Amino acid sequence: MKTVKTYMVRKPSDIEEVRNLTQQYAHQAEKVVIAETVHLSPAWYQAVCQQPLDNYIFLSGKGGYNEDNQRQVVAGQPTLYADPSGSSYCRYLGIEIKEGEQHV
Repeated sequence: MKTVKTYMVRKPSDIEEVRNLTQQYAHQAEKVVIAETVHLSPAWYQAVCQQPLDNYIFLSGKGGYNEDNQRQVVAGQPTLYADPSGSSYCRYLGIEIKEGEQHV
């Protein structure tokens, strides 16, 4: 399975909060496993970015940790990584941190 390095923000208010906290805490980023990828239309992508705590059917029952204690996320193309931890909202939301990158 593919992994990505991200800082997961718990119950974010919007994507700006995720970007700001990712910059501030990039040193605490973790590698997560991409369990599924969904291709979001521009409207759905904006909706998730602006209201990550709304319910989204494509997240329902997914996320959490696997048997190897690795966090599993749903990748929303292009750049969102959500761990709903079994719920249907972005309980945790992150964006990719590339190796050696200081700012997102």
